[in-house]
Amino acid sequence: MTEKVIKILRMLGFNRAVGYGVLTRAWGVLAGPISIMIIAIRFSKEQQGFYYTINSLLAMQIFFELGLTGVIATFASHEFANLRWCEQGRIEGDPHSLSRFTGLLSKSSKWFGIAAILLAVALMPVGLIFFGTGQSASLDFGWRLPWILAVLGTALNLMVVPFFAIIMGSGDVVVVNHREMIGGIIGSCISWLVMGLHGGLYAACAVSFGNVIISWSYLLKQKPELLKLAWRGLFANSEVSKSSVGFSWKDEIWPLQWRSAIAWCAGYFIFQIFTPVLFKYQGASVAGQMGMTMSACNALLAVCVTWISAKSPEFGKLVAQSQWFELDQLFFRVLKQSFIIVAGGAISGWGLIFILQQNFQVGQRFLPAQQVAFLLLSIVIITVTNCFAIYLRAHKREPFMYLTIFTSILSGISTLVLGKLYSSFGIILGFLAIMLFISLPTIYYIWSKCRIAWHD
Repeated sequence: MTEKVIKILRMLGFNRAVGYGVLTRAWGVLAGPISIMIIAIRFSKEQQGFYYTINSLLAMQIFFELGLTGVIATFASHEFANLRWCEQGRIEGDPHSLSRFTGLLSKSSKWFGIAAILLAVALMPVGLIFFGTGQSASLDFGWRLPWILAVLGTALNLMVVPFFAIIMGSGDVVVVNHREMIGGIIGSCISWLVMGLHGGLYAACAVSFGNVIISWSYLLKQKPELLKLAWRGLFANSEVSKSSVGFSWKDEIWPLQWRSAIAWCAGYFIFQIFTPVLFKYQGASVAGQMGMTMSACNALLAVCVTWISAKSPEFGKLVAQSQWFELDQLFFRVLKQSFIIVAGGAISGWGLIFILQQNFQVGQRFLPAQQVAFLLLSIVIITVTNCFAIYLRAHKREPFMYLTIFTSILSGISTLVLGKLYSSFGIILGFLAIMLFISLPTIYYIWSKCRIAWHD
């Protein structure tokens, strides 16, 4: 029996990297119902709406990250075809690749340091204005300080992004997923403790600070040489510039970065504004239902993306070596595995929510089961399109910028209009139509054309 299970897991592409990634998402799935129960007991419906809307606004981090995580990981994967990790995070290998890697690390760490400061300065007043107007102005529970702390935690997490993007690109996906798993567990436990002690919305910043503690602890203990290299890049520009000859941010990173930045920022309006729009037009209670349902859907999406993200560094290395046949073999295998996982997860997730709504009061904290079904179908489509996108981005190119802008505008208009007129059901149906009839066929067409042209 055990051998059969192991064989099935291997067929699905299960390894340590995927294992930690799946355990992270599994923890999210396990922790979700616990959080839901605690929120249902300790929070009012209005507080629940605030809690999930805060998380949606914090996702505006994407406007400061500007899609650089994937870009850095892709460039690191190309250089690590000729490099290797040594003790304490020291890197050795081909001198040319090492100099280029040094330039990538120093400049990306400086970029994210500045971005973290800008995020804290810009996002705090946005939340204070948004939550301080309309229906929420008369609520009597404290939300201002929890919001400020949540923004600070997000900023501190942003500073650590380039280090783990590089580690991911190097192929050491196990470390990245393991760190994320431990951070998620600690963050959830802190959050539950805060909720249990009647801390209210202070729980919103717990997950961020849990990840901050784990991330910086790991880097200080396991990769001190990597931190020293980044530090020299920040405060000893002449030394780094001499050691990073051959790497140009302007000529290499920027052409991909600005396209990726536009695509990622536009993507915020595809998926993250559902809850704030409902909060504005339908009230905190409906926004809370959408937020809780979206958290379950995002957990499923994250599990599925883990399957192909774990292979992304391999994609980059195969592209760098022009091994097209091996690249396609790996991609189609992972695409099939991801689809099986997302389809099975969507059916199981819908069944679980349906049972909860039929038998337990806590089930009413989710959207109605019919709406959940359409939202989960959208998750299946997004998983498939993500596979195509990761494949092409491994080539250091971003071919989906204009499509993402177009679909984000459509989704934004659809969400604002249908959300105001038809509440959550209107938002979900509009989103599904865009994903099914515009995004999926267009992405497949672009993927087919680029695959042929780039490999020739």
